[in-house]
Amino acid sequence: MDFAKELQNILDELRISDSDRTNYTKDAIEIQNHVIEKLKLADDNFHKAFDGLSLGGSYLDRVKLKTPDEFDLHMKLKFPFPITPENDEKGFVLLCANYHNHPIVAGNYINRKNLQDWLRDVFDRAFKSKVSLRCKTGEEYDVIYTAKGYGCAHTIEAEGETRSISFDIVPAFEFASAQWPCGNPGIYNSRKKNMRKFPWFAVPQHKPGSRDDQRTFMVCAPHWERQVTQDMDNFKNVLRLMKGLRDAHATDFPHLSSYMMKTVLLHQLGKVSWTMNLSTLFIKMWKCLVDYLLSGYMNFFLVNGHNIFDRMSRGEVHTCYTTASRLLAELQYVEINKNYDEIGKLFKVFD
Repeated sequence: MDFAKELQNILDELRISDSDRTNYTKDAIEIQNHVIEKLKLADDNFHKAFDGLSLGGSYLDRVKLKTPDEFDLHMKLKFPFPITPENDEKGFVLLCANYHNHPIVAGNYINRKNLQDWLRDVFDRAFKSKVSLRCKTGEEYDVIYTAKGYGCAHTIEAEGETRSISFDIVPAFEFASAQWPCGNPGIYNSRKKNMRKFPWFAVPQHKPGSRDDQRTFMVCAPHWERQVTQDMDNFKNVLRLMKGLRDAHATDFPHLSSYMMKTVLLHQLGKVSWTMNLSTLFIKMWKCLVDYLLSGYMNFFLVNGHNIFDRMSRGEVHTCYTTASRLLAELQYVEINKNYDEIGKLFKVFD
């Protein structure tokens, strides 16, 4: 067996089964709908402002591994007054709202703290007493509100007898592509023109090093990224392998997120062929990760000048670099010596 075939076997082990995907997804839809209905009943202003959910993260990209038990959701909000994004810098925006009679507005801008305080209160009231839900699959869940938007997301955890599902719900303001305020997003390929069909979001996020602690929102465009990587099978396969290797050594990769690894690959669009041999491509992309960690700097894909590693400490970046470079050496050793049965041990997928 060659290296690429062994990696394909690992991918097969990492993939979610169709039956698991179906059952988890059915339950997840019922739970998220139940959560939204509870929030609407708890607060009439939320009922009026809620504008739908949009899937994000690994599930949107279809690179979730093992068990489909975590969902990233953008909770779209729309208020009865115009909101205009203004470029702040480094992928952050301010949301101008020339409206003075709403608690989330302060000084003609959406106030991030006021927004999160309001949502936190709505969630707290909706889940102040025990909430249980029996889904059509027969699974019964206790639904709990945990992480309360102090970072960005409001987290709902649903604990069942045989499975548990969590939801990171991020408040978001949706804008058309024509309202993008951050200059050229730097997306190279012919699909760029098709991005105009898809929106982008502004989500509440503190900008590292900024004293403006109540107005900044970060841009994100998951549907743009999905569009420019569509039909690139090895892009997704390599990302799955990188996530799998990270997960196998999770304690040695503090705060190295899936999106950071995805960004490594996004920066290689137009520079590599995604049809090349899987093992060659995987090692090449893992080496790119090592190089970025060594420098301690990697630009946010959509906006230059924003170091995506800013949310990690220097010590965490160094730890991730040390682990990634060690694993790179082991991968290269296996490739050179054709000792392919060692690959499964690195990924910890086989008994």
